[in-house]
Amino acid sequence: MRIVQSNLYAYIYVVLLCTLVTNASAQITEVEKHPQKDTVRIRLLNQLSRSFFPKDAAKTAQYANEALKLSDSLHFKTGIMWATRNLALAENIKGNLEKQMDLTVNALKLADELKDDYAAGVLNTDLGNILVEQDQPRQALRYQKKALRIKQALGQPAEIARTLNSIGSSYIRLNKPDSALHFLLESERIKLSLNDHPGLAITYENIGLVYTEKQRYGMALPYFEISEQYHKESDNLNGLVKAHLNIGFAKTMLHRFEEAEQELAEAAQLNSNLKNMKNTLIYHKNMATLDSARGNYAGALANYKQFSRMNEEMFSLEKTKFIANTKEKYESEKKQHENKLLRKEQQLHLATIKQQRILVIFCTMLLLGLFVITAVLYLMYRRQQELYTQLNHRNIQVQQQNKIIMEQNAALESGSQVKDKIFSVISHDLRSPLAILEGLLFLLRDDKMSEEQFRIFSHELWRDMKNTAYMMDNLLQWASSQMKGIHVTPDDFDISTILKSEFELLQSLARQKEITLTHELHRPIMVYADPDMIRLVLRNLISNAIKFTPMNGCVNINYLLLPDKLELIVQDNGLGIAVADQAKVFSNIYYSTIGTRNEKGCGLGLPLSKDFIERNNGRIWFHSTSGKGTSFHFTLPLSAGEETPGRGYTIIVKENQESVVSN
Repeated sequence: MRIVQSNLYAYIYVVLLCTLVTNASAQITEVEKHPQKDTVRIRLLNQLSRSFFPKDAAKTAQYANEALKLSDSLHFKTGIMWATRNLALAENIKGNLEKQMDLTVNALKLADELKDDYAAGVLNTDLGNILVEQDQPRQALRYQKKALRIKQALGQPAEIARTLNSIGSSYIRLNKPDSALHFLLESERIKLSLNDHPGLAITYENIGLVYTEKQRYGMALPYFEISEQYHKESDNLNGLVKAHLNIGFAKTMLHRFEEAEQELAEAAQLNSNLKNMKNTLIYHKNMATLDSARGNYAGALANYKQFSRMNEEMFSLEKTKFIANTKEKYESEKKQHENKLLRKEQQLHLATIKQQRILVIFCTMLLLGLFVITAVLYLMYRRQQELYTQLNHRNIQVQQQNKIIMEQNAALESGSQVKDKIFSVISHDLRSPLAILEGLLFLLRDDKMSEEQFRIFSHELWRDMKNTAYMMDNLLQWASSQMKGIHVTPDDFDISTILKSEFELLQSLARQKEITLTHELHRPIMVYADPDMIRLVLRNLISNAIKFTPMNGCVNINYLLLPDKLELIVQDNGLGIAVADQAKVFSNIYYSTIGTRNEKGCGLGLPLSKDFIERNNGRIWFHSTSGKGTSFHFTLPLSAGEETPGRGYTIIVKENQESVVSN
């Protein structure tokens, strides 16, 4: 039965595709038959652009740009408005919601200027839909209800039904299923009377989501299946993918696992052509739910990890788009401000020139006598001196304002770099262990993972969280140094005491990799520096050595006692640093690589350590051979009362044991 149904859908799809191609070809022919560059051609181009939505973003944008260019040349604001709206729809297909929002707002401003109520209703609905996609349903309702009032006043049933459906979507996002169902059923009634199958497909999809929210999956499933049928009729590939995803989830909840898997597989196959990242994200989430429901916990965890990874990628992509859009707006506002200053300066010069012309005319009229001419010239000279003084004074003020603006721009740029680095670390390095922890707790909460399995995963999670804690220390210290500056508080202290405390903190990391930690200090040694800064430097260098040392490796701390300073050496037999990468270690490009057990870093530890050592009148450097290991050296000034070295000790830390050897 399902094979026959699939063949029928395939036949309908081919017929509709041919019809759409024929319609598009007919509209292209109409444009070609009207080559005159007038408002009629502009309307035809906008109609042709709209006909390619949502199937072809490139064609939609191509004809909209042509309409916009012609409308600009003819100063035809109505054509500019609809061309701008079509460009916004093209950005919607690409998933650029921020760009779509800016273009839609510009089109709405033109609609208000032209007092075009129909366009205002359409564009307010578009703004509401964008805000729903951006997960801002409360703001969306304000535009959607305004659009509904406009369309009801104009008596437009099709547009009213479309807006009612949008309002229902907002209430779904607000977790108000009863309110959503009220508007969706009213939208369904109008669309049934109009026989609007494409519109009904979206409405039935939303009604199914309402019943899913209420956990009434048996009632949701028929609506999702009707939505799938209507999406096939209207050749809406994205809607068809979402319908299969919704049907798969509903059947999972109804324990029809084989059918659910088939629906999700069809969604994945269709989306392979569409390449919609959001659909792929929902697919992995639904597959994790399906695998968990039928007891395949390994598959559930794998899909949930894939879901978490893609969710992070989407977050990073949205963040990048947001930052780019913010920078673009900032540059635009900056140029507008500069233009205002230039216009004010130009007006000042014009006013000065106008005054000088008046004075020249006045002098010409007073050429009746030598005495009168002399007096007028004297007055003109005095007036001109005053004007030059004022002009110079104002020029100095403008220069001072420009200097202030440049300093503010530099501060904003520095703050933006700090913010970008913090966002980058949070989105890529700090979210990963939290996502894994969330997945483990998700399985543990529902008793879907044994204690033995949890213990295996918890060791890896503990190591990631420990590395994350060290990254957080570096990130906070770096952010503080960038935003507030660094205040050095030097004092006399025993560096062997700090070294011992840091060894105790790093024992667990070493035991995880069965690495031998040793340090050779024959007696307490007093140095003069900021102890908190030196503690962070030691932690960074030792944890970095552990990070890049393989299992059963060695990390050793040596020292040289010089006449006026102490040289400490942190040496390991790990991976070493490639020659091509050695120049990046202490640079400000925040270079970071993965450790021997996939440990992550944010690239701040070594540049921060270099800064701290130099601020304490020391020097830091390193020697490294790829594949053989690395040794980091740094110096600190000795305390004024430091004596000749005496007897010391060596600490060796291995798995489940600790020993002290006298030297």
